[in-house]
Amino acid sequence: MEAVTLKGRKAGFELQLADWAGMTEITAQLQTLLERLAQDTPEGSVDFSIETGDRLLPEAQLAQVQQVFDGFPRFAIKSVHAEVDHVAPLRQRFLAQSVHLVGGIIRSGQVLDYTGDVLFTGTLHRSATLRATGSIFVMGPVEGLLIAGFTGDQDAVIVGDISGAGQVRIADTVEVIEKNTYGPQTLCYINDLHILDHGELGALGKLRPKLFRKLEDL
Repeated sequence: MEAVTLKGRKAGFELQLADWAGMTEITAQLQTLLERLAQDTPEGSVDFSIETGDRLLPEAQLAQVQQVFDGFPRFAIKSVHAEVDHVAPLRQRFLAQSVHLVGGIIRSGQVLDYTGDVLFTGTLHRSATLRATGSIFVMGPVEGLLIAGFTGDQDAVIVGDISGAGQVRIADTVEVIEKNTYGPQTLCYINDLHILDHGELGALGKLRPKLFRKLEDL
């Protein structure tokens, strides 16, 4: 198998760099291929799109490829594309889809942040804060501040016994908890009027079907 393959496309030439090949092999074959192409096309500028498959080329490896092209002034790299995402966005996407099991004690003054949904089984002291980019499911005593969807997700919910909480917040909508009759199945959500509303856990499937299906799959 070739480490470098040249393809002709409507938009120009495409160079496919095999994701299984080492950079020494790739640069050697690339040099040979460009030398042959320079003889076959002695005039005019030629742009190349580079496809790297299931491999991201770091800056050092891109520099090695560019160094080969530097020997052919008429040839230029137009774009570099991979079939994989960068690690950081991929990790964030994974975390955002996760449900984190959080226990222990969050003490006064502490702020804990989570990317994704949180199943909270610990204790949240007064003046302590638990924040999640997704939803929060309360299964322990809470007296502090609960913030779901804190990056702006208005589809997030807070579920559980919030009767002792000091405050609940979903996105930028806030409720200060005073005297109440909230029970262990309380569902807090933002309704169609963009007001923080309350219901029972049994309504979750109708109000937030995607979240309900996600929980069913756990």
